[in-house]
Order: sequence, then structure tokens, then C-alpha cells
Amino acid sequence: MIDRAVVVGAGLTGLTAARFLHASGAAVTVYEQDFTLGGHARSETMHGVPYEPNGAHIFHTSDRSVWRMVTSLVRMLPYRHRVLTDVAGEMFSWPIQVDELHRLDAYSRIVKELDVRPSVIDSTNFETWCVSQMGETLYGLFIDGYTTKQWGRPGSMLAADLGPKRVELRTDGNRDLFRDPYQGWPALGYGALADALGQDVEIVLGQAVTLDSLPDVVAPGIPVVVTAPLDAFCDEVYGALEWRGVRLTAQWQPGTRFAQEAMVVNRPDPAVPYTRTIETKHVLGGNLQPPGTVLMHEYPGAPAKHYPVPDADGDNRRRQEEYESLLLHVDRNPLIPAGRLARYTYINMDQAMTEGVRAANRAYGAMP
Repeated sequence: MIDRAVVVGAGLTGLTAARFLHASGAAVTVYEQDFTLGGHARSETMHGVPYEPNGAHIFHTSDRSVWRMVTSLVRMLPYRHRVLTDVAGEMFSWPIQVDELHRLDAYSRIVKELDVRPSVIDSTNFETWCVSQMGETLYGLFIDGYTTKQWGRPGSMLAADLGPKRVELRTDGNRDLFRDPYQGWPALGYGALADALGQDVEIVLGQAVTLDSLPDVVAPGIPVVVTAPLDAFCDEVYGALEWRGVRLTAQWQPGTRFAQEAMVVNRPDPAVPYTRTIETKHVLGGNLQPPGTVLMHEYPGAPAKHYPVPDADGDNRRRQEEYESLLLHVDRNPLIPAGRLARYTYINMDQAMTEGVRAANRAYGAMP
């Protein structure tokens, strides 16, 4: 049992860990280098219309206990997320719906390619995985350009395991992006969820904590939950991990009910500099009191740590494992990495919160 713990990072993972440690009787301090809570899951409003400076975030889960926790903290709007893809100026569902493909000029070629797909998926890289699933034409129309823009490299240089997380060819008519039974968006934005998670714990904003500065903030033996990127936390002793960031612009459009047909529209055309447009106002459903809307354009390649890069050669994963091993060999404090940034892996918000619970349990059992 412990009576004290420290959490590095005030994103959803760190705040969830802090909440559960506090509920277990431990005094907790959370250190966050930024001056806002919630990490990448952040929302703002313009003239009463919500928008998200770090891109679209939709809370969805199949875990009833996580959904109960979230809905006990904030009111959730009953929003189910749908995404469209702009192919040559015409809108198609994403994930790709087979029953919509007849509208494409290349339909006959697509059908032939679907008929000769291999029985065994080629998992050499992301591109071969996708082509095995849908053929070269659909890959070229829906995925290739978007991938190259998003990741700064072609799909042949990305790991195949990116495929099952992001790509699906559907025949069942389900046009929701996520199949999870529980989906929604916080009525007062993600800041309200972050505030509710951290309301009972001590939080220090504007202070970065690294491995070298741990003695300044925590006594020996006290467990530390680390949700910061491990390359930054360890002062890049093994070199920098590769990250892909995005930059968004927000445009207020007065008098516009909706600027596009869905909250997110993918833009795979390589001639278009942005990867997608986002209109968060769709989460309001029938509550359309605001007279205008905010349309965001998401540009890839910003110097931010939004997405870990799943390179096909696995170099980034090996470097991450070096950092994780380094944490295991620190004797002064038990160090527990948790969350998307610290584990260098793409996870959803419900998984981030679940990781926070698990990290709290590990910290709780870290000392006799």
C-alpha cells in the first residue's frame, strides 16, 4: 500500500491514474508542462460552436465500466461518428462501403480486382496489406494520397499492423466509423471531462518533469506514473523517437448551418495540402442554436508529438523498447509508463483511461 504518488502528464491517462490513486487513499501530485488539462483531447468554442485544436476526438467504447465512469463525470451528447471521403469531388463513406462503389468511374476495374484478391493477406507493409484487402484501384483512390500526406512517406514504408486499426472494406451497410455500443461527446467539451477527473488531486501546471529532475519533485521510493513521451522524459539519451504532428486552422463561417455533410471529411487527393476537414458542430445534433459554424483544416507534418510513427522496419519500436528497459532499471523510484505517448502506441480515449486505471493499480502495488 502507498500513501503518496506522482503522475507526469495531465492527459486522460494521467488524470485517470491520479483519480484512482486518490480514491485509494494516496496523496497525488500531477505535473503537466502545459497550462491546460486533457492533453490532445481538447476542445474550444467560437461563438458557442465547439471545435478541437488538436483534431477530432470521439469518445467510443465497448467497455461498460469505462462508459459508466465517464457518464458519472460529465453529460455526454448522444453522437455516433460518421466520416466521409472526398474522391474526385464526390462524397463516399469511410470505411469504404462496397455498395457505394458503383458510382466510381473505375467500378468495373475495382470489381475485377476484388474478385482476384489473395486468400492470404500480404503483411509485408501497410500498402501490401491494403492492396491485398481491396486491390490497387481502391487503395489509390481512398488511401494512398492520404497516407503519404499524413505520415510523410508512402504506405510501403509503414508497418502492416497499421491496417487493421484504420482500414476496413464493409459489406454490411454500417456507416458508423466505430462499432462500439457506447459513443458520445462531452456536452461541455473535453475540458470538462479533464476537470472532473482531476478535481480532487493536486495539479502543477507549467512544469516539465524528466528523469534527471525527478529528485526535485519526488522522494525516493515513491511510485511515478509517466504518461509523457519517454524520449523526452529520458532527455533523448537513446535519440529521439519519430513523431508525426498535425496543425489545424479554424475558420468561423457566420450564418452557415453546416459547412459539410459530416463532422470529418477525408481529403486523399495529394494535390490538396490538408488531410481532412473537421466540423465539430455535428456533435450538437438537433441542438443547432448557434447560427454559424467552425470549419477546421488539418495539415500534417507539424513539429508536435501527436502520432507515433509505425515504420515498416520497426526502428521506432526498438528504440521505444530501449526507453522502457531504461525505466525498469531505475532504482530510485518505481516508474510506470502508461498512455499513448509513454507507450508509443496509437490507442483510443477509452483505452487511455483504462491504462490510467491499470497504472494506478501498478503504482498502488509498487511498495509493500
